[in-house]
Amino acid sequence: MTEHTDFRQLQYQFAAHIRDPQHQPAPDDIESRRMAIYRRLFFNNLDNFISNAFPVIRQLHDDQQWQSLIRDFMVEHRCHSPLFHQIAAEFVQYLNQRPVPAQQPFLNELAHYEWLELALSVVEYEIQASLPDTVEALMSSYWQMPPTAVLQLYHYPVHQIGVNHQPQQPSEQPCCLLVYRDPTDKVRFVELNAVSARLLDLVNQGLSGYEAAEQIAIQLQHPDSQQLATAAAGLISDWCQNGVLSPADR
Repeated sequence: MTEHTDFRQLQYQFAAHIRDPQHQPAPDDIESRRMAIYRRLFFNNLDNFISNAFPVIRQLHDDQQWQSLIRDFMVEHRCHSPLFHQIAAEFVQYLNQRPVPAQQPFLNELAHYEWLELALSVVEYEIQASLPDTVEALMSSYWQMPPTAVLQLYHYPVHQIGVNHQPQQPSEQPCCLLVYRDPTDKVRFVELNAVSARLLDLVNQGLSGYEAAEQIAIQLQHPDSQQLATAAAGLISDWCQNGVLSPADR
C-alpha cells in the first residue's frame, strides 16, 4: 500500500467519523482531544449555517429534534458541491428524499421557500430597472424575468407558516409567490392572485403586455379588454421598476 493510498484512507476515515462519530471509529493516530474539537467545529458550523438559512424550520424544532436532523443530514446525505452556500440547496434535496413528517406535511415546500431567499441573493446578475417613456411603448415591448426573479406555486401558504400556524392540509387554491431581488439587492416576497400571476407568466413566455392582456381577457370573457390592459400596464410598470422584468432577448 502506497503512502498516497494510506493518506486517502485516513481522509475517508476522518470524514466518516466526523459525520457519524457514534458508528464510525476515529483514526488511531489523531489525539482524541483534537478529534473532539474537529467534531464540534464541523457540527456547529453546519448547524449555524443551516439554522440561519432556514430560520422558520429551526423554530419548528426543539434543540434535540434539530440536532438529530442535522446529524442525520450529515450521515445520510452526500453533498456534491464544494461551495459553502450550496449546502442550503443540498439540505432541501435531503428533505425531499426523506419521508414527509406527518405533523409537518408542509416541510419540503417551506424549505424550498426559505432556500429561495439565499439562492436569489447570491445570483451573479446586475439588476437594472428599465422603463419605457410611454405606456404604449411599455405594453408593446417584450420582457422576461431575470435569474433574480422566480414565480413559484406552493400547495401550502409557506409565507404564513410559523410556530403558531402549522397547516395540516394543503390550501384549497395554490399559493402563488413572486420572489425577486430588487435593485437595492433586497430579496422580496409578494403573493400574487391568479390573474396577475397569469399575466407575469404570459409576459415571461414571450408575449407583449398587450398580447398578454388580450389573452387574459379572452380567457376570463372580460367585457372590457381596455380596462384589463390598463391594469396590466400598472403591474408591468411596477415589475420593470423593481427588477422583476427586464428587456427580453429577441
